[in-house]
Parts: sequence; structure tokens; C-alpha cells
Amino acid sequence: MKFKLSGYLTATKKVEDSWVEEIIGNLKKERILERGAPEGEGAKIEEWKTREDKIHINISSGRYVRPHDAVFRLRNYLAREMGRKRKIGVRDIFVERYEIELELDDLPAGEVSLPFATVEINRKEKKARLVLQNLDEEFIKGNAVDRVIKRFCEKVRASHTGGKKEFSRLIEKSAEKEHKLGADPTREMIDRGWVKEFPGAGIWIIMPPYACLIRAMYDLCIDEAAKKLGFEEIMLPRLIPLEVERKKGHLNIANEQFWVCPPVSRNPKDFEDYSDLVEITRKPLPEKLKEKLKEPMFGLAYAQCEPFYQIFEGEISDAERLWKVYDINGPTWRWEGGGLKGLERLNEFHRIEFVFIGTPEEVVKTRDMVLEESKRVLEDVLDLQWKVDATTAVYLEHAGKTEDEDDQFVKTYDLSAILPFKTQSREEAELEIASFHVHKDFYAKRFHWKEKKNRELWSGCAGIGPTRWAFTFLARHGFEFEDWPQAIRERIRKLPQVPRFENWPRVE
Repeated sequence: MKFKLSGYLTATKKVEDSWVEEIIGNLKKERILERGAPEGEGAKIEEWKTREDKIHINISSGRYVRPHDAVFRLRNYLAREMGRKRKIGVRDIFVERYEIELELDDLPAGEVSLPFATVEINRKEKKARLVLQNLDEEFIKGNAVDRVIKRFCEKVRASHTGGKKEFSRLIEKSAEKEHKLGADPTREMIDRGWVKEFPGAGIWIIMPPYACLIRAMYDLCIDEAAKKLGFEEIMLPRLIPLEVERKKGHLNIANEQFWVCPPVSRNPKDFEDYSDLVEITRKPLPEKLKEKLKEPMFGLAYAQCEPFYQIFEGEISDAERLWKVYDINGPTWRWEGGGLKGLERLNEFHRIEFVFIGTPEEVVKTRDMVLEESKRVLEDVLDLQWKVDATTAVYLEHAGKTEDEDDQFVKTYDLSAILPFKTQSREEAELEIASFHVHKDFYAKRFHWKEKKNRELWSGCAGIGPTRWAFTFLARHGFEFEDWPQAIRERIRKLPQVPRFENWPRVE
């Protein structure tokens, strides 16, 4: 790495060249800008000059004592010496231009852009140059420069990863099984009245028979996995404040989420003109409503587990007391955009979220046990065809991070059901219906957890989709209740009838 910084320090009064020359001479003799670096590897003041109350400086360095750190050493030294001898202080620091040159092990697969910096890639020499301009003291002092460099390196690494498709490795699969339906069951579900289309894209009204089947999937997972493994129910909120979204890493997938904007006020008078327009035009006028909303304050829960990690911030935990909870407190929302397809991919859907925190060994063991029980239910109770893949750690993908896969365990498993048709989301005829994760200390660091003996705290989670389990169940076993596996028939006992209109549903 090579760094070049140009900027100035502002004093409380006019400064003289002779004063600064003497002080910088002493600073060099005392090797202030070389402390903590190998011999000859510290920062260097290449040039300086004074102009009224400004001290203009050019500082260069390698990877040790970077200029954005060295400038604070210089400021403190100047302030001490000028304050003692001249009664003059140093008010602030301003960086006019900061150039950072990096040698690249791997070239980015495409263009890389960053806020605060222009990025130039020399592909022939395998180097990158980041140029930052007009940086105030708060930006420099807050280590934002280091985060810009870190973010650039993460984006270069991430440019070579394309998510689960490129990083899936088959771990296990069940025997092949015949499917009674040869196509997507959505059309027949509509015709039978098991679901009814709703004006909101990717949102459906679930009618009694399908609701009963989905509830049976919920109960199966809770009885056969959650309760069996000692999980307790927790009710987590679905409105997630932006700061929690940031720590969770979900602001890096802002394009996949729904955002909540509160009204500008609770005063009806502020909305009277909008109400009048709606009543007169008989149109919802979203562009007018937008004028009455504040900036986004919350995200709708994308993963359900976001609030769980916040519980531990500021608290003292005991690593030997394993937290094991599950949440079913309402839907989950994800903006699928153009990826919507029938009941396979939805904007609003239902999940069971398992979350756990404890020692590394306990967290890995717990994740694996939830996976094993889920496989058992699919095989022995629901009689579905399934497969397990080791995939990219999704929590890292969401946070825009990468990590070397040098662990002795898999961070993320995906459990998929095999289908008789190709889905919208994959080229293969399969649908992911659950995922199982070990986060290591990723969230412990981001949410600032504390352990009473400073031992390592890890977390893990598992998300199971009862709606997808029900969807794939119908593809395998069809719609006739008598053809369903005995364990499901005994759990449901009697399938509810569909409420009817004169012209709906289409099929008796």
C-alpha cells in the first residue's frame, strides 16, 4: 500500500514559518511519525507551508502509520508546542486530497464503485488507486478511510462470487419419489379455491383448506423439531429500526426489502387535502400520499431474527447458558420484484425462525440437530423428495462481506424439495424450503455482545418455510386428502371446505 495525503491544519491565530519549521524539525528528531512502525516504514512529511492561520502539509507513507493517523500525531504535537510557546491552538484538520494505491491479488470481475472515492484499476499492473477528496476531521477521525479501503477489498472479493448457485455442494439427497402433479400446483389451487388472488403483487389470500395444510406444517415443525430440541417460543417484532437493520447487514440488500415511512404527523388537518383528492378522484394517488410521509424509519422483517440479536446488546451473557428460541409471530416480507411466480416466490410469506446463541460447539451442534430433525420430518412424515447442499454463508452475502472458507464445519446448509417442474428462482427442478446457519461471532461483534468471562459467543439460526413445505407437499401428493400420508391425515383429521360464491371457485 502507498498513501499520499494533502491537506491543512487550521490554527487559532496566524502562524509563522519559523515556528512551524522548528516544531516539525523536533517532531522528526523524536520520530513521532515512525513510532510503532519498522525502521524506515513510518509516515513522512514531504512538504509543508504556512498561509495565515493554515499549515498546509503533504504526508506520505506505506502501510504503517498511515497519513490519516499521522496527521493527528502531527496536530497533537503542533498544538502542544505552539500552545506552550505561543499560546496558539490547532482547531481542526481538513484533507483536500487523499490517494491510496493498493496492489491486488485478484482483479475485480467488473467495475467497482464506492462512495467518497473515485476508483481507478490498472489491470496491467494489478493495482488500484482510490482518490478521496474534501474530507473533514470527523470523517478522518472516525476511521472512515480504513472502512473505505476495507469495503473496496470486500467488493473485489465479492465480484468473484455469485451466490448460492456458484457455491453449492451436494451433501446428501433422498431417494427419488414420484410426483402426482407434473406441473406447478398454483393454477389448480386457484381453480379449487384454495387460494384467492389479492391486488397486492406476491400476496395471496389463503383459504381454509390450504391454511389448514400450512398450519399442519407449522405444528409438525414445532412439535418434531422446536419442542423436541428444547426451543421456547419468543415473539419478535416485525418493524425493524434502521440502526438494527444496519447492524444486521440488511442495508446492503435494501433493494430486496420493504421500507416503512411514518406519516408526517398525526394531525388530520395535514392530510385533509389528500383525503379530499381521494374522495373526489376515487383514486389512491400514491404520488400525493408520498408527500405526506417522513423518511423511512423501519424495515419490514426480512429474516425475522433481526430483533433477537439486539436483545443481547449491553447485557452480560453466560456462554454456557444456551439460548434456544423460535419465532412464528406473523409473516416475513421480501421484495421479489420481477421474480414473483405463483405461490412459489412471494412478497409476503410465513416462516418459522429458530435462533440460538452459546458456545461455538453448542451452536454448531444445535444447528445440525435442527437440520437432522427437519430431514426426518420430510422423509418419515411428509414423504417428500429432498436434498441438502452446502452453500455460501447467506449472512455474509447480505452484509456484503466475504470470508475464507477455512473452517472445519459448513456455515450454511440449504434444504430443498425436489419438484416435477423448474422454478422461477433456479434452473433445477427444486425449491429451497429451509436453511440452517452458523454465524460464528459475526453478530456478536456487530451487536457488541459481552460474555461474563470474555469467552467467545457464537450464534446460529434456521429458517423453515411452512408455506413452501405445503406447496411442495401438494406437488408430491396432489389434492385428494385420502392420498396424503397417514401422519398428516391424522393431524388434520378433516380438511375444511372452501367458502363459495355463485361463480367461484371454478372447480367443485
